[in-house]
Amino acid sequence: MLIKNSDVNATLRVTLTITLCMLMGKFFDLDSPVYLALYPTILMTKGKDFSWQGIGKMFLPTLLAAACALAISEIFYDHPFIIWTISLVFFDTMRRRADTPIKLGGMLMPTFNWILIVVFSQQGSFDMTMRIHEILISMMITAVVAKTMVTLFPFDKVAKPPAFKKQIITYQHRFVSGGLIGGGLAFLMIVDLLSATFCMVPVIAASIQFTRDKFKSVVLLRFISQIGGCAIAAIFTIMMAGHQNTIIFYALGLGTLVFIITKCMITSEGPSRDLHADVLLATMLPIQLYIGNTTLGLENTYLRAWELTVTLSILFIFHQLTRSRDNNEQRNHQHS
Repeated sequence: MLIKNSDVNATLRVTLTITLCMLMGKFFDLDSPVYLALYPTILMTKGKDFSWQGIGKMFLPTLLAAACALAISEIFYDHPFIIWTISLVFFDTMRRRADTPIKLGGMLMPTFNWILIVVFSQQGSFDMTMRIHEILISMMITAVVAKTMVTLFPFDKVAKPPAFKKQIITYQHRFVSGGLIGGGLAFLMIVDLLSATFCMVPVIAASIQFTRDKFKSVVLLRFISQIGGCAIAAIFTIMMAGHQNTIIFYALGLGTLVFIITKCMITSEGPSRDLHADVLLATMLPIQLYIGNTTLGLENTYLRAWELTVTLSILFIFHQLTRSRDNNEQRNHQHS
């Protein structure tokens, strides 16, 4: 398939932004380098406005959510039930405001970062103030690198965002999202399983959908992208074995991997584009999380894949059980 010049620009823009940010996160002395994989990937795959104001508008709610979550966690540190209750109010408030697809997408990062801060704060062994500081630093680095790449590889034309009709947020929507997200947070606060925290991303993405069919399609899509991303990350890790601390070799390998996935994403349309974007994120996160200068963390990648499989299976079973109930109610209604 021939690639248009605009596609070349887009591919290089996304590839260089993600690769450079991840390298900075890997070789800077950061306690949480994963943010320099998470934020550039989200920005370059989901962002529409790459002006300073547009990037700030995308990142600011996430930063505020993380800061508020830290404040709540510190104030009520000895009262986890209060923290959980306030978190439910936050999740419900976010869900009630998300009445368009764009707002739904904007809900994902603030909600996930709230959960991330709450769960890690409960452990008592992390410097959470420094974590907020690193979130801010990661956002600033991402913004500067992204702006630089947009300048070097500009858009041919800036398309207007599509207009979406506002959806009515029902109590059922709020109950499903609150129940699944709140239940996931409660589980993570009770069980010492920090590695499963990132499994909340597909839980949030599925629970905020407007229809049951969309819920199911998101879950099935995540089965492919999330587990596939872990598999790609594992293969990359094996290929890097013994050379992950050689900066040039690691940078070339990482850049090539990002380029291949990004090229597939840019030249795809519709659901296929979303699938490749999610594969990109699902691949970059374990690479950034687990590959160190002296360690590969391959077992952590396998564990992540297993936890995601269990999480997505639970979501699918939840959908199937509630579908059976709805079908029974419809048949009873028809007979009556």
